[in-house]
Amino acid sequence: MKGIDGLVAAAILLMITVAGGLLIYNYVMNYLSLPQQYANLKIVSAKMIVAGNTPTLSLEVSNLGNIPVNITGVTVYTSSGSYTISGVNAQVPAGTTTTINININNSTITNAIVNSTVVYVSAGYTSSSGSGVTDLVKTPVYQ
Repeated sequence: MKGIDGLVAAAILLMITVAGGLLIYNYVMNYLSLPQQYANLKIVSAKMIVAGNTPTLSLEVSNLGNIPVNITGVTVYTSSGSYTISGVNAQVPAGTTTTINININNSTITNAIVNSTVVYVSAGYTSSSGSGVTDLVKTPVYQ
């Protein structure tokens, strides 16, 4: 029986070595790469306080991401429709929980809130990684 030629054996070993080196290189580069930056905003609690003619929406929001976010608007969902409150402009630093109080100076929204059996709220936000909207949160109304 004859064995394989020495030159062929060397070529096969060289290919195996290069392939193994590429696998190790890819593993190390993925392991050492910088973590992704992301925003993850959640409404922890929300309540609507109607006292007088100006209701106040109090949101406790938590940024679970690793970059700061800016809340740009809030949408209130009532049984008569949805209403967007823009121009909120509230900063939530990364890894923190913040309370934001928003005065609602719109009689249409106020009447919809007062006359609704159920109110939900979501917040729109922007960050350096893009924009997003939080999940809906059921909001009690205190009169």
